[in-house]
Amino acid sequence: MRTKLQWTSVILFMAVSTFLVAFGLLYSNVNDLLWFHAAAVPPEALEKVRPLYFALMKLIGGASIGLGILGGFVVLGPMRQGVPWAATFVSLTYWIAFGVAAFTAIRLNELTNAPVAWYNMAILSALTAAAYGAHTLASRR
Repeated sequence: MRTKLQWTSVILFMAVSTFLVAFGLLYSNVNDLLWFHAAAVPPEALEKVRPLYFALMKLIGGASIGLGILGGFVVLGPMRQGVPWAATFVSLTYWIAFGVAAFTAIRLNELTNAPVAWYNMAILSALTAAAYGAHTLASRR
């Protein structure tokens, strides 16, 4: 059972890490405003916000790629080697990023009535919690 829990933890953590890298690649390579972002900008301001938008998308994308790679490294390296803090480190860093992203999305919706996908952050947080839980149970057996 311990081995199954360990693998469950690794697979779930790596699924979140892979999502972060894929999300980052998408965001850092957009060529136009994503429809749900464009919905938050008044039509007359769309052209004026483009330079800032693309700069922020590259920033968010690069940070997401870096976080996903760092998380994957910690999971496949220190965590699998039994370093006690590794799973906690990955979980906390992911939850901070997801919490800030969810808060930002909800606030954007409140301010602009643009559609947001805050629930994606809830799903990623739940996957992270499941991964951390499986790791914790495996460590106690």
